[in-house]
Amino acid sequence: MATDPDERTTASGYDLWAPVYDDEDPSTWLDEPFLLEQLRPFPGCRILDLGCGTGRYLRRLPAGPYRVTALDLSLGMLARARTGAARVDTAWVQGSATALPFQAHSFDRIMSGLVLDHVASPERLFSEIAGVLSPQGRAVVAGIHPDMQRVTGSDIDVANEQGAVRIRGHIHEVRELLAAVRHADLMVDAIEEPLVTRSMVERRPAWERKLGCAALVLMALVSPRAQA
Repeated sequence: MATDPDERTTASGYDLWAPVYDDEDPSTWLDEPFLLEQLRPFPGCRILDLGCGTGRYLRRLPAGPYRVTALDLSLGMLARARTGAARVDTAWVQGSATALPFQAHSFDRIMSGLVLDHVASPERLFSEIAGVLSPQGRAVVAGIHPDMQRVTGSDIDVANEQGAVRIRGHIHEVRELLAAVRHADLMVDAIEEPLVTRSMVERRPAWERKLGCAALVLMALVSPRAQA
């Protein structure tokens, strides 16, 4: 359960958004290939989907006998993820990405999509990731690029017949994210800052103003011990 006021607002906003949240917009063309290339799970792998949302990443995992845990602040998102999940061996947990309810070194792989802009302190997020990642583990993190946030705004307004919520966003410069990674004693094994392409705009004409803008920050992270 979220105890921080901002997290409670974020959870409420995503509860409202969950029934209609679009997890197949063109930005998925950018992060999903990176995830599949960089995650590198193995049989018996313990995987954490950190901020699982609708379960989009879970549905993209290659088939394998994994032990999967999916965590999200929003019960609405967890419910939608469970509805669409083909995996029956997934543990579903409501919780905060900055106060993970797991023992140290519980996971061999961590994947996290579009959580970064919802946390005030990336240092805290990456420290939590480092704490639950196994010594030879690997984390793949995708966040909204700060350049994109400056185009679209960092906050998200969600409204339906049940109410209206403004989900607060935080802009973190890429250099700040890299510093937070180092502070958590993690290393960047790969990083990409993909741009909005013309084909994406053709799919979503309203994105014309985003053309050529860096859309996401994609990072694959490892412990220095994994490089030893």
